[in-house]
Amino acid sequence: MIHFRSASKIYDNDVFALKGINTHIGKGEFVFVTGSSGAGKSTLLKMIYGGLKPSDGSIEVGGTPVESLDPYKLAILRRQMGIVFQDFKLLWDRTVLENVCLPFSVWGKLTHENKEIAEVMMKKFDIWKYRNEHPHKLSGGEQQKAAICRALVTSPWILIADEPTGNLDPDSAGEVFRMFYEASQKGSTVIFATHNEHLLSLHKGRVIKLDKGRLA
Repeated sequence: MIHFRSASKIYDNDVFALKGINTHIGKGEFVFVTGSSGAGKSTLLKMIYGGLKPSDGSIEVGGTPVESLDPYKLAILRRQMGIVFQDFKLLWDRTVLENVCLPFSVWGKLTHENKEIAEVMMKKFDIWKYRNEHPHKLSGGEQQKAAICRALVTSPWILIADEPTGNLDPDSAGEVFRMFYEASQKGSTVIFATHNEHLLSLHKGRVIKLDKGRLA
């Protein structure tokens, strides 16, 4: 499914963010990515969805090197992904419901049935009451829930989450973990970066730990 083949990333200041990463994430696998701040977690996630290209080596998704894709083919690949960014990337000029439904809108599939799917998802995270509000009126935790709903709503092939519980209380964080785990049980491949030690203790699967850009 996802192969890192001696993948490295060097930033402009000649500092290695990642160095010689070799690992594989299988279809339907739920993998935690952990490590201290600056260990390379966000860089690793960005390289999976083509937000960054490796300085050396390769990252293959479904057998295709992501760094070789042109913008059109990369956009097609990203349609199969749900991504929770650290800064949420909500659209401030759209309502919360419009943000959650954005993947359907982009695909031209904003049907009544898909709006109902979004409604169910938003009710699970207790943000349906904000559906007609704009994101700037929500708290950080509520914005984060909206971003998570947007990532989950299409039941994507791959789910990538960068610290998706950072602004959430323990109960909400546990609910997020359960929703992502349920998605993996239905066939989604989940890569979940976190510092949350409690969530790590709940997980019985594989943990990828990074230390100064290397696999620990």
